[in-house]
Amino acid sequence: MAEYRHSLQYRLTHSPTTMSEPVFPTPEAAEAAFYASFVARDLDAMMAVWAEDDSIACIHPLAAPLNGRVAVAAGWRSMFEAAGQFQVQVESVHQAREATQVIRIVKEHLTIGQETEARPPILATNVYRKDVDGWRMVLHHASPLRVGDTPPTRTPPPVLH
Repeated sequence: MAEYRHSLQYRLTHSPTTMSEPVFPTPEAAEAAFYASFVARDLDAMMAVWAEDDSIACIHPLAAPLNGRVAVAAGWRSMFEAAGQFQVQVESVHQAREATQVIRIVKEHLTIGQETEARPPILATNVYRKDVDGWRMVLHHASPLRVGDTPPTRTPPPVLH
């Protein structure tokens, strides 16, 4: 299980002649930008990671689904305005990769404001789609993980009878 941290030093790159949307050549680059914008509380950078169409959805822990760009942006704006500084450590749990779509399941270890220790982990599913301009997020679904629980490495096969 690889563990990695997203650095505040990560910067989105824009074309030198225009302020076009950043291009994410891999789902990992899109995910790094997602968590960097989360830590920086930068709504513009956050929304640059998401696909441009209204098929996107975001579910924050214990909250109702946010469907479409307007709702997703409003949800992140509300979170950024309500909370202080974020620190996040992300641990990869599982990945499913196809040519034009990647599903990543991660554990998010959040520290908010002046807290000195991370809160109980959040299990998140991040889905990325390859568009003509690179990889974009289409779904972020975060849910509390019961303390002490570890997701199984494999789901047992269903019993039909």
